[in-house]
Amino acid sequence: MRKTISNKYIDEEEKEIIESLKELDLKSIKNDMRNINKLKNAAKDYIKKQDKTITLRISSDDLEKIKIIASKKGLKYQTFIKSIIHSFLV
Repeated sequence: MRKTISNKYIDEEEKEIIESLKELDLKSIKNDMRNINKLKNAAKDYIKKQDKTITLRISSDDLEKIKIIASKKGLKYQTFIKSIIHSFLV
């Protein structure tokens, strides 16, 4: 039984990576070079997508507003900021 990925913050490329992993036969992977190579490539793709840390200066008033909105949405404010940025880039 496979779990369905339902995270609204996953972009199309990440969904493709997750879908490609569903094709793997984990029981016979030890000696299966085709699947081993798929895993290696998926791992390399994942590493390329690692988050980077940035420093950003914003007014304390704006930060307080962000924290209030994030709290109402049940999110941490950093996650909320990331989702705002991501929504403008897709």
